[in-house]
Amino acid sequence: MNSFTGYKNRRSTSQVMPRVFLLLQVLIMLLLSYISYKILTTIGVPQNFIYVTLLLVNLYFLSKLFFKCKNIVKRNNFGRGYRT
Repeated sequence: MNSFTGYKNRRSTSQVMPRVFLLLQVLIMLLLSYISYKILTTIGVPQNFIYVTLLLVNLYFLSKLFFKCKNIVKRNNFGRGYRT
């Protein structure tokens, strides 16, 4: 009886923790967007400029997070055939 096989596959089957961390990153991004919006409106920056800037920055970071999540799913599907 080999107890190493369960430990070896523990990381490849984990999907909960990486997705929780991605959710936390999205929440942090939204919080930072709100804080930067409030700071820029108090300074007097035009709102259209703030909207466009925050939209572009958030779309960039959301696309990066989407591809991270996609790689997590791909990693788990790739190793599924090799597990015993």
